[in-house]
Amino acid sequence: MSGFLYFRDTEDAMFALAKYTMLAFFLTIVIVPMVLAITVSFQPASEFFRTDPHLIPQNFTLDTWGEALTSLEEPLVNSALIALGTMSLAMVICIPAAYIFGRQEFPGREWGFRSIMVALLFPYILLIIPLTDTWYQTGLHNTIIGVVLAYQVFVTPFAIWILRDFFEGLPANLEEAAQIYGCSELQALYKVILPLSLPAVMATGFLAFLVGWNDFLFSNMLTTGTGPRPSVVQLFLETTGGDQVYWGLVVSMAFLVGIPPTILYLIARRHLSESFAV
Repeated sequence: MSGFLYFRDTEDAMFALAKYTMLAFFLTIVIVPMVLAITVSFQPASEFFRTDPHLIPQNFTLDTWGEALTSLEEPLVNSALIALGTMSLAMVICIPAAYIFGRQEFPGREWGFRSIMVALLFPYILLIIPLTDTWYQTGLHNTIIGVVLAYQVFVTPFAIWILRDFFEGLPANLEEAAQIYGCSELQALYKVILPLSLPAVMATGFLAFLVGWNDFLFSNMLTTGTGPRPSVVQLFLETTGGDQVYWGLVVSMAFLVGIPPTILYLIARRHLSESFAV
């Protein structure tokens, strides 16, 4: 019996050692590049381009961050407007559509929903040329409204898919119970169904915001330097068109671009886990 317990203790200890070794490895490959990037962002360009690189800045400076903030001041505002517009319009379109597909019976319901889902099977890069041409002809090119509308092409099917499954999983008699207390069917949606579906709504809104904030292809093709360039495009332009790229500035800009969605994720992460656990 003692030998068996010794074997179990040894096995548990080896498993714990392997687990913590693997954890330390993954933390290292994530944290070390992050530390190096942060270090570079606090070095002046003259120190960065020296032949003897070092981890700790010898001439600590915030000038790089100030320059990054100046370069991204207007693009960050554009990104915020595009992302918030994408999220808001997607919610206005997808909540009623997902509710109808998830909780209403009508002829062609499944066929209609599957037709929308087919849009998820095609890479949206196929749409960039016809969309750009159409936006040129309609005057939507190089406008925030045009970018927001373009994102709905692939944000809307995904959002309807998530919300429809969540609505469908709610108890079937919720609307009937609400109507007993005097609610119309529309009031039942906004007073009963939506509060119960808050995790899914917030998760879908966060994902729509993330698309509007992070997408590069559509925002690069549908805007120009004289229009509402978003921050991801400005960050890309900082790495092109010169003999030297000062990576300290690029890193600082990358951190500034990544801060808003990170904060939003920290706020919405509980709702994200609740939504996808259903």
